Amino acid sequence: MNTELIRQSWEKLAGKQEILGPAFYERLLEEYPKYTSIFPNTMSRKVEKLVRTFALVAIVDEPEVVHPHMVRLGDKYRSFKLIAEDLLNFKQVFMDILAEVCKKTCPEIWNDNYAKAWEEAFDIHIIPYMTQGLEHNLTPSEKMRIINQQMTGNQLVGTVISLKQESLFVEVILKVTGGDQIASIITPHGVSKLGLSIGTQAYAIIKPTHLMLMHADSGLQVSARNHFCGKTIKVTMGSINAKVMLELKSGNIFQAVVPQEMVTELDIKNGEQVCCIFRAIDVIIAVGKDPS
Repeated sequence: MNTELIRQSWEKLAGKQEILGPAFYERLLEEYPKYTSIFPNTMSRKVEKLVRTFALVAIVDEPEVVHPHMVRLGDKYRSFKLIAEDLLNFKQVFMDILAEVCKKTCPEIWNDNYAKAWEEAFDIHIIPYMTQGLEHNLTPSEKMRIINQQMTGNQLVGTVISLKQESLFVEVILKVTGGDQIASIITPHGVSKLGLSIGTQAYAIIKPTHLMLMHADSGLQVSARNHFCGKTIKVTMGSINAKVMLELKSGNIFQAVVPQEMVTELDIKNGEQVCCIFRAIDVIIAVGKDPS
């Protein structure tokens, strides 16, 4: 997704951005009369705010921020009984209105490339994550986790599905949102103290510095219990370390902080298939209210 093209077209609409909301609302009810009962005149300003949110999410190139925000927004709109198909209708109307306004205001920068960038913003960042919120009734703890996700590194909520007692430790398997399973090794005292049992809701917390990275096609076999592969969505280089954001097919996001040399030597770029690896002993288990 080319965020720069989105930003350019949005900036060119300076002074015209405010007309998108009312125009969207009017066109939506015109093309889909069924929404009149869902969004009557008293809801017009709420719909206009939704349109502004779509635009802002498209512009902001921070998946770790916008994805949780869209899940929360979807949860907020659950009471309207919306489904993924409705979001596709919203996208179509939004794109039609945006194209019309841009062609009148800034025709020199509106072409297939700009339209594609906006389309991908909906397909990648808006519809999938807002749909999660629409379809899944978030518990209070899940909402708190999502709200604080970008500030806590790697923190995933799930349910204990296995407790395997060894001589000196217990292997805990947590099935987290999206179906991924994370293994943790803790002491029997820790299991007792946390009151863990099959079905207990708990959090898996992994420090970003405990993650190692490797290319998905490296062919290497590793002994680490936790091994997840996905697509890199952001690489930020610092003076010493680099931060790599990795998104799994499940939608879960892992954040790794590794030496800058590792990213350079592995030549890790956005969009590449990369695996993150971390030991079960490095996974902290927490229960109760959101640990952040």
